[in-house]
Amino acid sequence: MQRKLGKVNPAAPDIKSIQCYVLDMDGTVNLGDTPIAGAHELIGLFRQRDIQFYFFTNNSSKSPGDYVEKLTRLGFTGMARRHIMTSGDVMLHYLKTKKERLSVYLAGTPELEAQFRAAGVTLLSSGCPTADFAVLGFDTTFSFEKADTLCRLVSSGVPFLATNIDRVCPLEGDQFLPDCGSMAALVTHATGVEPKFIGKPFSETVEFILAHTGVPPEQTAMVGDRLYTDIKTAVNGGITGIAVLSGEISYLDIEQGDVKPDYIFPSVAELYEALK
Repeated sequence: MQRKLGKVNPAAPDIKSIQCYVLDMDGTVNLGDTPIAGAHELIGLFRQRDIQFYFFTNNSSKSPGDYVEKLTRLGFTGMARRHIMTSGDVMLHYLKTKKERLSVYLAGTPELEAQFRAAGVTLLSSGCPTADFAVLGFDTTFSFEKADTLCRLVSSGVPFLATNIDRVCPLEGDQFLPDCGSMAALVTHATGVEPKFIGKPFSETVEFILAHTGVPPEQTAMVGDRLYTDIKTAVNGGITGIAVLSGEISYLDIEQGDVKPDYIFPSVAELYEALK
């Protein structure tokens, strides 16, 4: 059977009506340290037509500035903090909707801690007796002391939040690091309490995107190479989902899966051609 590409959901908005594109990074605009063909041209087109664009990562272990530097190394010119969205940003937006002045115990990297402090969040030490929230990020500096503090707070009734549900962070050569979802499982196993996950694919991600950009959902799209994070985010949040086959997913995955995109392209090169 011939593969159907382009618009696969007849009810989806016209792709040329989209005024805000949120793009995944690895597998969508780059593969490791190599830009995917058409990615530079696509970003150039967005700039030329004054279309908002952002790069979204579920990885909260690094600072937004690290991603600006990475995109610059990949040849994307004019990158700035405003072009980067992370699960840390989503978490901060969610927290601020709950309480304006926050005291949080955060198990995260120094980069995530700096991001929270810059947003005006008071961070508590491991000896704190209580907190407004206990928050876990993808913490590459995770320790027994942090695990112990999280378990103590969570078991006492402090709300438990986590930046992203990813079990592992893939590395080159089929290697991986344990990610936030695996660290959260340790706390859940000890306390019996499941965290509220915030990043992709949960609706809080799209709530943040819409609040941050001011663009309505019918003019907003998520572009990515993973069905159960990128495209499911679009489905859960009521925005357009554009799947590219240049990374993790295949056409067969889409056919057999229960998460359906609105558009399918082999890569961002074909998305660029469709928008020209």
